[in-house]
Amino acid sequence: MAQPPVVRALSLLTPFFQDQPLAGLPVGARDALLLLVREWLFGTQMPCVVRCQQCAARLEFTLATTDLRALSPTTTVHQVDHAGETITFRLPTSDDLLAFPAGAATPRLIIERCLLEAPAALSGDALTAVATAMAEADPLLDFRIALTCPECGHAWSAPFDVTAFVWQEIDAWARRLLHDVHTLARAYGWGERDILALSPWRRAFYLRLVSDERSIG
Repeated sequence: MAQPPVVRALSLLTPFFQDQPLAGLPVGARDALLLLVREWLFGTQMPCVVRCQQCAARLEFTLATTDLRALSPTTTVHQVDHAGETITFRLPTSDDLLAFPAGAATPRLIIERCLLEAPAALSGDALTAVATAMAEADPLLDFRIALTCPECGHAWSAPFDVTAFVWQEIDAWARRLLHDVHTLARAYGWGERDILALSPWRRAFYLRLVSDERSIG
């Protein structure tokens, strides 16, 4: 819980993909693996809730992990032509994001770190061209959802952070599990290890028994 988001994403993935260079994967490829883990744990449908920026109405919609995973980049090195010159770059990775102190990884520094062949000094327009090409090559790098409020008609683009979303779900699941451990430990005197060793079905059965006894009492 104390880890910064990038490290947290790698920590969530490491037990499942120990043979892969996770920190060296493009951000979109890393997030596609996070979405795959999310499928294994909770399924493909991701219920989302957002508030309208204009009237604060509650909007509910569902995203599919399979649709987002399909956006994972298949190549790492790309080129963009700007002002008659070709700029070659690679897609940003977790290693790139971790190469700077917390809060210091500005878009410009990350882009410059990912340049493979480029003019000695890039103009602001050139950097914008590279940033646009990066987002096109790796849509999950800055994934946004086009939304329209059914109440007031306001339209906007909402960012969707894969790491934050998956972490929020896992954190909520873990807290529910700890609450179940607490309930069963108090009711039966079992240790945490024994409770976690129960199958989800048996654990749910004992929790129902505890709940039934409390309702009768």
